[in-house]
Amino acid sequence: MKEEFYNQSFEKLKSAITNIDKSEIENIYALSFWFYNEDDELHFPTIILSYNTKSNFQKNIENASDENEAKWNFAYWLQNELEQIGGEDDKVLEKWFEKSKYYYSEEENELAEDDDDLFDKLCAKGEKFNKEFIELVVKMSSELHKNGIVKEIFGKSIPIIIHELEYYDKPVNWTKKGNPIETVKEFIDWVETM
Repeated sequence: MKEEFYNQSFEKLKSAITNIDKSEIENIYALSFWFYNEDDELHFPTIILSYNTKSNFQKNIENASDENEAKWNFAYWLQNELEQIGGEDDKVLEKWFEKSKYYYSEEENELAEDDDDLFDKLCAKGEKFNKEFIELVVKMSSELHKNGIVKEIFGKSIPIIIHELEYYDKPVNWTKKGNPIETVKEFIDWVETM
């Protein structure tokens, strides 16, 4: 099921990137893989694919503390959802979770609301499932670069920022692993100055 999830999700992301409006291509300087848990449930890890444009970044410079914040802080991006993988409605993700060693039932999830020990146990399982999920996402990002898909569409390598709403070591490392390092250097340098 894990492999099926990977294959399905990779194709969805590839298709969404390939189908970006051609008139936007030259204006796009980075893609976003925003990671979160839908409904705050650890068994619904989710990635939203979007992008930002040079014109949007330029427009937001006056609203940000500096040019780099306007360029790299997701809060200033377009927030244009192109595709979603994972989440509550992804049946392949659901099957993968059910077959994984991290599975827990809805009944256990409800019982955990009143049982701190069970809550901690399910959180630990959910976090391990999320770790496997994000490892696949990093692999997808890397594969989009290695297969030449990003370069073919945009005429050059552009970064795929794999992130949460906050920037800290863990998501920065996802981004480093999922991209050629020279592609994400400017982003990494910005994060390190924060």
